[in-house]
Amino acid sequence: MSEERFDPMREIARLGNTMGKVIEKGINQGINQVQSLTSPNVLKVDVYVYEDNVVVRTAPIDGEVVDGSLNVSMEGSELTISGETTAEEVPALASYVVQERRFGVFARTVTINIPVKSNEAKAKLKNRVLTITLPIDTELQQDIEITPDE
Repeated sequence: MSEERFDPMREIARLGNTMGKVIEKGINQGINQVQSLTSPNVLKVDVYVYEDNVVVRTAPIDGEVVDGSLNVSMEGSELTISGETTAEEVPALASYVVQERRFGVFARTVTINIPVKSNEAKAKLKNRVLTITLPIDTELQQDIEITPDE
């Protein structure tokens, strides 16, 4: 019965191989996360304050919104817009040279760090642009009075 001898070079090579796999996996996960943030099928939004409202306005939504699929909900400070789109019809014999617009199910969540009255929110879809108006809850957003040092 022979004992296997400790070979430091083999152990260093094994450790390097394992670390390489771990680093590669981490890089690939990071790339996938960046792609999900920058891919063309992510709904682009602008969020701004106007008068006593937080306004969320989307870029034009690609395609036709499937009837009844558009949904806007708010849980805590997270506003979620979701829905489904279909492509407009193209001639039967057409073949795409470039197709950048994406269709199908989509969802986008935006954090609104201003207290709002979500139960009084209004949403309007016009010309494929969704505008959501959230009244600011001024009772929850108050300045704190500073008392002078006596």
